[in-house]
Amino acid sequence: MNKSHIISTIKLLIFILIISFIIDKLAYYAITKISDNVYSGQAIGKLNQYLAIKDTTKTIVFGSSRANHHIDIRKLAKSSYNIGINGKFIAHSAILIKMLPKDKKQNIILHLDPNVAVRPLYNRDEIVTLNTKYHTNDIVKNELIRANKNIIFQQYYWCVDYNGAVLGILKNAVFPNYNPDGYYGFDPLFVTKEEAEIFKIILARDSTLSKSYCKDVPKINDVFLEYLLEVINFCKTYDKNLIVVTSPIYLDNCPDDNAILAGILKKNDIKYYDYTNYFRNNNDLKYWRDIAHMSNIGANLFSETLSEEIKLNE
Repeated sequence: MNKSHIISTIKLLIFILIISFIIDKLAYYAITKISDNVYSGQAIGKLNQYLAIKDTTKTIVFGSSRANHHIDIRKLAKSSYNIGINGKFIAHSAILIKMLPKDKKQNIILHLDPNVAVRPLYNRDEIVTLNTKYHTNDIVKNELIRANKNIIFQQYYWCVDYNGAVLGILKNAVFPNYNPDGYYGFDPLFVTKEEAEIFKIILARDSTLSKSYCKDVPKINDVFLEYLLEVINFCKTYDKNLIVVTSPIYLDNCPDDNAILAGILKKNDIKYYDYTNYFRNNNDLKYWRDIAHMSNIGANLFSETLSEEIKLNE
C-alpha cells in the first residue's frame, strides 16, 4: 500500500468516526428524551419516578424485591414512596440515597437481608442498570466508575448507556405497565391457586430447605459493609432518620448472619427492626408466595405491624 492509499484510508476512518460520533449523539438525545418521560416499569420508570419525588417526599423505602413486595409504606406515612426494586441490594440503595437532598429531614427505611450481608462474594452487578443515567447524573457516574461498572467506550459513544434497556423503555413508553398517577412503589404479590400448590409441592419435596447454609462462621462482606457505613454516615451528616428493617422469610436456618448485622448496626447507633421470624408461631401458607416473598396477605399483616412499631419523624 503506497502513501496516498494510507492517507486515503486514514481520512476515511476519521470520516467514519466523525459520522458515527454524530449519529450516536443524535440517537442518544432521542432515546433520552423518550426515556425521561417513562414512569412505569422497573427498567427505567420507577427510577424516573424516584428522581421526580425524592426531594419532596418525607419517607422512602429502599431495597430489593422483598422491600418492594413487603412494605406498604402508605400504612406508615402519607408522604412516602417505595423504591424497592427486584435484585437490588445495598450498593444500589446507597447510590440512590446519596441523591437525596442534603437540606431536608427525611425518614429512610433501608431493607437489608442478612444473608446478602455475609455473602463471600458481592460484586455489585445490580448497579449496572444505573448506566442509563451515566451522562445525566454525576453521582451515578462517579459511583459506576468507582465500582468499575461503567461500560467500555461509554465516554465517547453515549448510546452505550442504554445497552440492554432500550426495548424495555420503548415498551413502557408505548404500553405502560401501570398508571404512575397514584402509584407509590409498593407491589403486593397476589398468589394464584396454582402458585400456592406449587409452593406446597416445593416445601414437601425439598429436604434442603431446613438445612443451615452457615457452613462456616459467617463474616460480614467488606464491600457490603463499606456501602452500609457510607449510608450511615450520609444519614447522620444530612439529618436523615435511618431505620433498617429485615422483613420475614418463611424459614430462617442461619440466625448467625442476623446477629452479625444487628451488632454492626447497634455499634453505629442505628435502629434495627428484625422481623425475620415474624410468622414463626403462625406460619400459614396463605402468607407466602415462596420462601423469600410474602403474599399480599402476609405483606398486609406485616405492614400493619410496621405502622404500629416504627415511629417516623413527620
